[in-house]
Amino acid sequence: MRKLLYILIALGILIGSSALFLPPYLSITTNADPVEITIPQGASLNYVSNKLYDSGVIKNKLWFKYKAKKVKVDRNIKPGNYLIPPDSTLDNIFDLLEKGVLEEPIILTIPEGFTLYQIAERVESLGFGTKDEFIQATKKIFEAEDYDFSTEDLYFEMEGYLYPDTYHFVERQTVDDIAEHLVETTNNVFTAEYKNRADELNLSIHDVLTIASLIEREAKHDAEKPKISGVIHNRLNINMPLQIDASVIYGVGKGKEHNSDIYQSDLNKKAPFNTYQIDGLPPGPIASPSQTSIVAALYPDNHEYLYYVLSPEEDGHVFSKTHDEHVVNVAKYRNRNN
Repeated sequence: MRKLLYILIALGILIGSSALFLPPYLSITTNADPVEITIPQGASLNYVSNKLYDSGVIKNKLWFKYKAKKVKVDRNIKPGNYLIPPDSTLDNIFDLLEKGVLEEPIILTIPEGFTLYQIAERVESLGFGTKDEFIQATKKIFEAEDYDFSTEDLYFEMEGYLYPDTYHFVERQTVDDIAEHLVETTNNVFTAEYKNRADELNLSIHDVLTIASLIEREAKHDAEKPKISGVIHNRLNINMPLQIDASVIYGVGKGKEHNSDIYQSDLNKKAPFNTYQIDGLPPGPIASPSQTSIVAALYPDNHEYLYYVLSPEEDGHVFSKTHDEHVVNVAKYRNRNN
């Protein structure tokens, strides 16, 4: 009994000492030299804590986030290039993050439906690095994360995982910084609700992003996205080929060229992205989908349509349930589209 008492006393002393000495220890930076870090526009607290930890500045990410939330810094993170001196306190870092750094931003705008290669070209045009360096940065993200989809037939591993939006970066940011932020934005958009809904549909996140990218490239405007999604889901449910031209075009161009013309020879050739010849979904996304397309992929309209054709008169697509109806619509509208 006495031995147990001594053990309990020792544990109490240990816990008390930890509570007394651990917070000050965790609140001092570990870098022996000044460390420069770059925080992009819209960066989350999680992004900042990972950046500081990976750069050898802070000792513990959880403690940093706890302290930041306590003083509400997480709501007021300013973008910029920060130089963190040695022996700084977390309060010093919070003060820097709240004040920000005055620096002219470089604006990167990624339109909805851009491919990874198009994004790489735009990053290069802004002077952050070459398109090949940016593509390599996306490969590094894929290799570092635990993605569970096959890349065997993909042209770019992270196609569809770079969120289309307008971003503010600064001159000294790297292609790694940019790629990481674009992927993190997609991760933040894909909420727990979306993940639960994907499970209900028996779809992986990769499947959802693939469907969303097809919708993004096919729909003329947001309002018809759920309806087009309904056609895709209806065809998948009855094992009917999707026959989506945008996917064929992506495959013909190997993810780089995005010409609008396809030929009968392209449709006849069996290839991973030829949805006229394969069953089910193509092996991955064909572009970067917006949130409206992701939502449409998860919540398709409930209807019996299996076909659609673009109509200049209807400001979008005309839908039909049978092949005979579709043939009539094609004859009626396609000539007018040309």
